[in-house]
Amino acid sequence: MEKTVDLRGLVCPEPVLRTKKLLDDTNVMKVEALVETEINVNNLKRLAGSLKLRFQSQPENDFFRVVLERTQTSTAQVQPTTSQRTHEHINVQPVQTIDGTVGTVVFIGKDTFGVGEPDFSANLLNLFLQTLLQSGHKPRAILLANTGVKLLDPEAPTFKVLADFKDAGAEVLACGLCVDFYGLKGKIPTEQITNMFAICEYLMAADKIIQP
Repeated sequence: MEKTVDLRGLVCPEPVLRTKKLLDDTNVMKVEALVETEINVNNLKRLAGSLKLRFQSQPENDFFRVVLERTQTSTAQVQPTTSQRTHEHINVQPVQTIDGTVGTVVFIGKDTFGVGEPDFSANLLNLFLQTLLQSGHKPRAILLANTGVKLLDPEAPTFKVLADFKDAGAEVLACGLCVDFYGLKGKIPTEQITNMFAICEYLMAADKIIQP
């Protein structure tokens, strides 16, 4: 069975939630979704990865046509071994370990470390991230929400250390609604913007969550 759904005009994470609801029906082998932005394309790409589905996207005028399709591998629930980075292939996020977890996830829901004098607390958060990186710990993902997304502003003092985490292999992802609310759209790369559904998936699969 195939389904087509028009998700244009919906606010994140509604496009992902509606698509997943269709795919929860195991009789649905293919979903074709229409979305407006590349951010929505990336969000559906992550959904395809988490469900081990084949993923394709095609720009058409002022929208994107996205296809998520079950494969023999996804039907058999075989754990993939690699993560692809193009729209035409499966992109598994979060990448799970053999026991089904994603390792350690750092969740940052504010732009300060704890509660205290704002400038001092902001400096503490930067120090925490620097220390975490230099100590050799390797979180699987760093998730940013609410004012935490401000850490990815290119003008923020934390931008460099988060870029270093990304270069070291960690997923550094910001809540899309929060990015829009705090006026950071266009400053943060679309591939680092995610949605609340994906954040929940990371947190539920993590074997350890750190929240400074």
